[in-house]
Amino acid sequence: MKRLLGKFAIVTGGSSGIGAACAEMMAAEGAAVLATGRRYEHATPAPHPALGQVAHAGLDVTNEPEVKRVFAELPQLDIVVCSAGVGTFGPVINMSVAQLREMLEVHIVGTMLCAREALRRMQPRRKGHIVIIGSHAAHRAFTDCAGYTAAKAGQLGLARVLAEEARPYDIRVTSLLPGATDTPIWDDRPGFDRSKMMQPSDVASFLISIVARPGVAVEEVILMPPAGIL
Repeated sequence: MKRLLGKFAIVTGGSSGIGAACAEMMAAEGAAVLATGRRYEHATPAPHPALGQVAHAGLDVTNEPEVKRVFAELPQLDIVVCSAGVGTFGPVINMSVAQLREMLEVHIVGTMLCAREALRRMQPRRKGHIVIIGSHAAHRAFTDCAGYTAAKAGQLGLARVLAEEARPYDIRVTSLLPGATDTPIWDDRPGFDRSKMMQPSDVASFLISIVARPGVAVEEVILMPPAGIL
């Protein structure tokens, strides 16, 4: 039996990595999924997915009018997966303000905009689930990772407050905080054994197990590869 049959979902950062895996797996479970990303062609209006299928649309999560338009055009909204992300790595002494601002904009401002528009659709129906793909870096310090850690820590703080504000409307908010996952974010970071990392499908399958259980609220969870910190 398909566990998400009849659900409508939107995934940001859905063109690759964890976002793409979540989109495909939710569609396989019967959901209609709009996978968005800056890499996709922008269309007005955005295409409407059919049940069991993934449609694609361009979306910059830091662009407020664009986010409002795409969310408003969906015929129904049950699940939002905020997976859009960007990372620049290196020591603080070499960090530029532009690099930091980009990470803060995507992870914090982008998440806020998408969560806000989701709440505006979900609150009148008193149902829905917002899943935010964070990082275990929000809880642990790594060298060469200051900007990314700051962005993910801020995103987690936002998610915690969001969960409190959404609870009275029976809307669930989950922060998934994966450890090392084999995604394109590692392409420019040699020296890591990617064979020991989780796969995007590992995170996606865990996400399905959460969103498919409406009677359970999982608000914050860290997922790690068996090898632990790599």
